[in-house]
Amino acid sequence: MFDDENAEYLVVINGEEQYSIWPAAHDLPGGWTAVGAPRPRKECLDHIESAWTDMRPKSVREALENAGSLIAQGSRMVLSQLVDADELKAMSPEELRNMLASLDDDVIYGEDGNVIEPNPGPEVA
Repeated sequence: MFDDENAEYLVVINGEEQYSIWPAAHDLPGGWTAVGAPRPRKECLDHIESAWTDMRPKSVREALENAGSLIAQGSRMVLSQLVDADELKAMSPEELRNMLASLDDDVIYGEDGNVIEPNPGPEVA
């Protein structure tokens, strides 16, 4: 059903922003929406290859984005506990950068610059 090079297909997308193809002659399955008009199978696959650049489901991407936001909020809370507002205002940009860099040592970043997980640091015996 999905291997017929002569049939027309639809590019379809679901609520998690995952793509697939579906034979144009069949009703769409529940939860899927057509993207564009029917076209040859290869054109559908080419479209999916160019459009679907992040394979993670939408809910996973959003959860990771929210986690990064929560980590940033936590960092601001930690900073406010370490330095009072007057002291913070009196710091030079270099002093502030150095302090933030020292706090940054507690976080592991991926190659893309996103936070992966908190770094517990060296274990204490």
